[in-house]
Amino acid sequence: MKFPRPIQWTIPTILTLASLLVSCRVEQRIDLNPDLSGRWELEGVSMPFAALALEDLAMLGGYESAALFFDEAVNATSKNLDARPDIEIHDIQRIGDADWRASIGFKDIESLLGSTEDDGITELIRYGDEVTFTLTFNRDNASHLETLVPLLTDPAFSLFNPASTAGIDEETYISQILGFTFGEENIPAIRAAQIGLDLFLPGPVVEVTGGRKTGERSVRFETPFTRFLVPEDEINWSVRWRTNP
Repeated sequence: MKFPRPIQWTIPTILTLASLLVSCRVEQRIDLNPDLSGRWELEGVSMPFAALALEDLAMLGGYESAALFFDEAVNATSKNLDARPDIEIHDIQRIGDADWRASIGFKDIESLLGSTEDDGITELIRYGDEVTFTLTFNRDNASHLETLVPLLTDPAFSLFNPASTAGIDEETYISQILGFTFGEENIPAIRAAQIGLDLFLPGPVVEVTGGRKTGERSVRFETPFTRFLVPEDEINWSVRWRTNP
């Protein structure tokens, strides 16, 4: 069952973008049922070196502290989830100054993240006894983020807006923009920051693109944060599985 809503993939956007501002790691796990309902677990963990920079950015953005900035991100995400009929249950918590954890029970994975036909990031194709699930993020997707998260238009945070990095190559962005903001000595840690997704499927994996198989019914996808911030090269994660083992 689908629940049409424009650009519906906003669920993790506010918290994920908030995490990008502190150059952290976001780990995710999605457990899918045969009817494509399931549970999504997310956790964002910040890097200590970014704390002082975030305090400065938060104050430039009109917040009294970074903690209040993240409180607002958590509250906004919770309100977004409360308003959606395709969400069965959710729990969003801030577990540190700039760390957070979320658990979301959803009725349909395509509704959760939005179909590519409706400017979302998900495509589901069923053919015979096989299902192909694809997540795509590119420059066109990035153009919607300013509408979803108006904070990105604030001068204090605009350098972290994927829609504003057109014409900047990833290496220049890392070495000059992020290196200047967080310190050149922290560039190796910035390069290592990742968005990871472990996906557990209701049937045996047939094929994986952009990731790796980790079990008979599980795959893992990873991408550097900086590829999300500078999406010149499309991020494409895809897995195909059999519904009839």
